Amino acid sequence: MNWQEWTSAADNASLWENKEEKGLLKAEQLDNYVLRLWFQDGLDVSVYELDFYSLVVEENPGGVFAPLKDKERFQGVRGEYALIWPNPETGAYDEHAIDIAPECVRFFCERYGKPLKVAEKRMVPS
Repeated sequence: MNWQEWTSAADNASLWENKEEKGLLKAEQLDNYVLRLWFQDGLDVSVYELDFYSLVVEENPGGVFAPLKDKERFQGVRGEYALIWPNPETGAYDEHAIDIAPECVRFFCERYGKPLKVAEKRMVPS
């Protein structure tokens, strides 16, 4: 995964016009740094598997993901709109939690993930 690629895309307003991210429904840790991720897509879901090793261990932008090198902490992941690793001491989503916006997670899933199920894109009649 490439954090710089995400940063460039996030700053490009034209990529986000008329797009609404419904967010993550669920995240499940499978093995090491691999997650299975469920996204809401209208009345359907899309499911991906994504290995976060390169982001957490190799890139670690700004050091923010350093605590996630601890596999026990990484296993505490939740998908609650965003991808969240709660405060390990309290289980709360507070200033000691780590999160990644759902737009970012989907961006990485679509570029680097393994799609298991991609929701059908339905045309809405006008």
